[in-house]
Amino acid sequence: MKARRFLLPFVHGVDKFAIEQAILLTKSHHATLVPLVLFHLPEERRKKGVRLEYLQQSMDFLEIVKQKADRHAVQTEKLEVFTGDVVQSINLVASEMECDGMLLFVSQKGGILLQIEHIKGVMKMPVCKLYITHLPTVETKRYIKAFCWRFLHWLAGMNEKRVDQIAGQEYLARETEFAAKV
Repeated sequence: MKARRFLLPFVHGVDKFAIEQAILLTKSHHATLVPLVLFHLPEERRKKGVRLEYLQQSMDFLEIVKQKADRHAVQTEKLEVFTGDVVQSINLVASEMECDGMLLFVSQKGGILLQIEHIKGVMKMPVCKLYITHLPTVETKRYIKAFCWRFLHWLAGMNEKRVDQIAGQEYLARETEFAAKV
């Protein structure tokens, strides 16, 4: 029986949640995850090579995949490809590796791990089953603002309690002094 493989193509934007979902889906199908890093090098850029930030992102991506896969006991077969045509390379690798599925992630803001144009290109000519997952868009700024707002209100409430306690203590002290004089 041949081993099942799921392809996880990556060009940009390391997303830990998407990677976690890919690993969990791969595990549920008892498959091997194939993280594919694609370095997009247009013709005019080939002589200059890959930008350092893309190399760093790819290393981060592969390291996170490895850590999460180890944690969930999922086998991986990593690949790195330098290409001028991302969609063609994804389809070629999926075909050559005999992948049973390809894991693609999108959100309201666009593609996750791949640009939306690449995802659309793969969808036009799929060479294997596509697992397209729509992930929620998390707006961290909104959560931070909400947290700060709640904290400030909590802090203000604590200050009001302190003022009330201090005022109450001063009142008791004056009452005690007044009672002592009388």
